[in-house]
Amino acid sequence: MSRCQITLSVNAGVALHLGQHRVWSDALHDRRVVGFSTVTPQLWSILQAHPDFARPEILFYTHCHPDHYSRALTEQVVARNPAAILVLPEQEFDSQVRLAGPGSHLTIGDLRMDFFQLTHEGPQYREVPHYGCILESGGFRVLIAGDCAVADPRLTDFIGGRQIDLALLNFPWVTLRKGRHFIEEAIRPHHLFVYHLPFQQNDRWGYREAARKGAAQVEGVPDVRVLLEPFQREIIA
Repeated sequence: MSRCQITLSVNAGVALHLGQHRVWSDALHDRRVVGFSTVTPQLWSILQAHPDFARPEILFYTHCHPDHYSRALTEQVVARNPAAILVLPEQEFDSQVRLAGPGSHLTIGDLRMDFFQLTHEGPQYREVPHYGCILESGGFRVLIAGDCAVADPRLTDFIGGRQIDLALLNFPWVTLRKGRHFIEEAIRPHHLFVYHLPFQQNDRWGYREAARKGAAQVEGVPDVRVLLEPFQREIIA
């Protein structure tokens, strides 16, 4: 099994170390959406010097909403890491992998990334280009569902019976009963990390406490953790 390490930036942004590979997912955004947090100038300064956010191999964005993606911050990271591969579902850069169609995959060494178009949560966002991803290296699989609609049956098709070792899911998946049921019956991960939560100072609607309570109600998953703090690091050895 590959060693897996997850380090939170803000919201659903993480640096994922899977074996020898370094993948950032939705890690860079700088516009605060009401009720959530963002990469402030202070956090940006810390992130740039943080060892877990050094030398990314792949920058992946599930979609280009402002609480997940910033072109300006991405440009800065790409300028410092010109070999990094940029993957996103809208054409933003001349040199990028643009996700299109129902699905695709990318292979780098022993890392395979499978992408699948998933429905964004909320009827007003159904037409937003939005992709989930399953990463696999050394026999360890990580599911990143982005802002996928909770209990979307298309996610079952995407998983296709594969064992998911770690699932990264937005907090409504555990606060809603249908989300918990889907996790227990369809995803069945060995590890579940819950995220896309505001920091304490931005938590105007009590999402953090609701996520803690919901996470405690998930059954059949041996390891459930909630990502709450900037640069929180979680390791699966």
